[in-house]
Amino acid sequence: MPGRTIETPAPSTSELVGRDAPWAVLREAMVSGTGRALWVSGQAGIGKTALLERAAAFAHEHGTRVVRVTGTEAEFPLAFAGLRHLLLPLRSFETALPPAQRDALRKALELAGGEPPSTLILSSSVLGLLEAAAQDRPLLLVVDDVQWIDASSAGVLGFVQRRTERLRMTMLCAARPEHPATDGAHVLDLGPLTDADALRVLRQRHPELSPSTRRRVLQDAAGHPLALVELAPLYGAGIRPEPSQVPLPERLERVFGAQLRSLTPAARRILLITALAGSTGRSRALVLAALASSGRRATAEDWDAVLTSGLVAEGRVPGALTFRHPLVRAALINSTAPEDLRRAHGALAEVLPPDDDQHVIHLADSVTGPDDSIASALDEAARRTIRRGGDPEAATMLARAAELTTEPAERHRRLTEAAVAATRGGLTDLAARTIDGVDRDGLTPFHQVLHTYTLSYLRQNLSGDFRTPLALYPSALRTLATLPDTPSTTALREGLLFQVAFLAPYAGAPELWDTAAAELGRASELTRLCADLWRDPPRTASHGADRLRAAVANLPADAEDEAAWHLLWSAIAVEAFGEFEELWRRTADRASFATSAFMDMGRISDGVVRGRWDHCLTLAEQGRASSEAHGVTLNLLSFRTLAVWVHGGRCDEAALSTLERSLGPWADGKAPRLVQDQITGARAWSALGRGDFESAYELAHSITSAGSLPQEAVQFQRSFLTLVEAAVRTGRRDQALRHVEAGRAARMATISPYHAFVLAAAEAIAADETRFGQACAAAYAVPGSDRWPFELARVRLAHGAWLRRRRKPAEAVEQLLAAQALFARLGTEPWTRRAAEELRAAGYTPAGRWSDAPGAAALTAHELRIAQLAAKGWSNKDIGTGLGMSPRTVGGHLYRIFPKLGVASRAGLAEALRSDG
Repeated sequence: MPGRTIETPAPSTSELVGRDAPWAVLREAMVSGTGRALWVSGQAGIGKTALLERAAAFAHEHGTRVVRVTGTEAEFPLAFAGLRHLLLPLRSFETALPPAQRDALRKALELAGGEPPSTLILSSSVLGLLEAAAQDRPLLLVVDDVQWIDASSAGVLGFVQRRTERLRMTMLCAARPEHPATDGAHVLDLGPLTDADALRVLRQRHPELSPSTRRRVLQDAAGHPLALVELAPLYGAGIRPEPSQVPLPERLERVFGAQLRSLTPAARRILLITALAGSTGRSRALVLAALASSGRRATAEDWDAVLTSGLVAEGRVPGALTFRHPLVRAALINSTAPEDLRRAHGALAEVLPPDDDQHVIHLADSVTGPDDSIASALDEAARRTIRRGGDPEAATMLARAAELTTEPAERHRRLTEAAVAATRGGLTDLAARTIDGVDRDGLTPFHQVLHTYTLSYLRQNLSGDFRTPLALYPSALRTLATLPDTPSTTALREGLLFQVAFLAPYAGAPELWDTAAAELGRASELTRLCADLWRDPPRTASHGADRLRAAVANLPADAEDEAAWHLLWSAIAVEAFGEFEELWRRTADRASFATSAFMDMGRISDGVVRGRWDHCLTLAEQGRASSEAHGVTLNLLSFRTLAVWVHGGRCDEAALSTLERSLGPWADGKAPRLVQDQITGARAWSALGRGDFESAYELAHSITSAGSLPQEAVQFQRSFLTLVEAAVRTGRRDQALRHVEAGRAARMATISPYHAFVLAAAEAIAADETRFGQACAAAYAVPGSDRWPFELARVRLAHGAWLRRRRKPAEAVEQLLAAQALFARLGTEPWTRRAAEELRAAGYTPAGRWSDAPGAAALTAHELRIAQLAAKGWSNKDIGTGLGMSPRTVGGHLYRIFPKLGVASRAGLAEALRSDG
């Protein structure tokens, strides 16, 4: 909106990648308490406005009054338009001005008639108004696009800027480099982002991009934040990654539009050839050769016109041209007639060597109808690109090759392979479009299986449809068994069997394992391991974590990417994801969107059992939002579902109900078996924590009946302890013992360290009074028991209660304090309260304090300050900002403070501090 002024909360202060240095200067200016004037200078789209937005948000959050205006070309001719937009929110302070100044101000703001005031009187009036507005709290003036602020307003603002040191005010302006800053301002020059920072932006904003697509975006965006934002969605969406699809944003249109429109035909042809040649071929020799091949020669005057247009600059390599802004290249191509584009592509194809893949790409873009020879050459180029890891680019090449193909069977083969490459490269839209255009009956048996694999994968991921793969995979597996062993068949077998290893347990379709049995016998060791861990875990997953560690240790470095999905799914099966973080970090650098999302699901699953519950919720929300933005329904629903464990552990019934209602096609009991078990298991956790032991038993019993570990309950370990604990609590100790015995019979302790601890914890909970203490000690002795805080806390709680009943209060308190600290760290209030109740029963005073808690006297001065701020309701982030530390460090301090004050959570801090005061 032109000239909009805001005195309301600005957007939250999100991270600005690569702008730490200028942000530190702005932040220091705003908190210094002295008047300062600063200018942010840089090209359009370089991030000036984002920096101003963050400054405004920071100022508002810290009690500063913020007024803002953005200059617009439409209001540039209107005297005092910018001033009016800036000062109208401050009208209430005009009563503090002398009558003459108040009258001058009202006339300038068109609130009163009469002769216009002199510039000096008006400038003094504005200064007085700002001084009055800054009396009760600091003031921040934000002026964006100064070059479009009308001259009258700019003159007054220049007067104010030279006098900011007199006020409790920071004046922050942004303009393009050619607009000189006025006297008295500190200028911050914003340049392009470094390659590392640009990569961080892409990973945050567009994690779905494949490595090769990321490289293309990074190359073409040249560190410009706006270009990164504009180009990434198009390059990553399956649109042929040519900038002709990119519209020039309004702000850049204002900056560069006139130069584009004023180009002579000859200069435009030079720039068009330069733009189409790409960043690796923008040399004068190539451009001149292409122009000559098209019958158009460029004179020295034409070349000079290009260099003086303001659109390009000579690069570091002699004779090379670089566009001043990456999106100008896009705008130039976008505004060129199709026939001129084809002519330019043809000219480039003429002068590029035939063995250069760009030769055939330009050749394909120079024709309008079918051409089998070009299609064949493009197909070969796509295969070379795939071998280099460029699946997204190969997908667009194969799709174009299919368009140029006359023979139907060959066309559908290329469409199928385009869909496969697009799927691998994360271009789900392109994959869906191409696979829908395939006539399966015209394909060879190999390509029929490939088509089934790709179609099923896309339906499953884009719409959460498991019916299609369940219906098609049996036939595909039978066809696969008839094919000769070739590298292509082997790769297809591995991919299809992984989908079986995912689909059968996820959808609760154990019959699929029988269909795949023959092919599993021909599969790799890693695929067989993955199948064993998910097929029937109580009977086939013995020593699963050990086998996985051995597989990772023996995995060649160049096989990590290919094996990533098998390893991820296997690690999730045995709750061992956290053991291989170094592997995931290495793989993440080269991962596609799909693989990155799968990794995040693994981190959430691992975080649930390792007690990183807040981080789980953060990752789940980020994953949900990213999946929703990219239309990957399965991921969206999976990220939502994974959060269910945290809500269950915290006994948040409202969050559980909201989450279940948000599952769309999976709502009302229609979720796949694994998801339904996760929801039911989380409900059982919640019921147990709330003391509704009968419901907890019924819920856990619906997943696995006592004494039974069925094949379909592939994550039985998540509800194993809950069933045993609920059975004991409801007087069904015999059922608890039966379930423990089933775990022993399944050699549960050999599957993974987590499984071993869960079994030991269940043995302790189910033990009789005479063996209870010994069984608890055995559980604590399981290697790594402290890695599983939720289960460990529950054992300590039960142990403490048992010790209290046996009249051993000191030992009971030790266990109960440990349990309460763990529950508090997890943020589960009902469980924390249960520990507090046991502590009171052990002789501790009520109201959340214990008689021998050391109190505030035991706190350091630093800890006391943190406790005082937390007691006032400050968040960890607020405390960290105020004291110069990270929110995580604040959380660590609070974790140590709670036991010293004898409280279980932030809610008890104020009372504890008052009692010690």
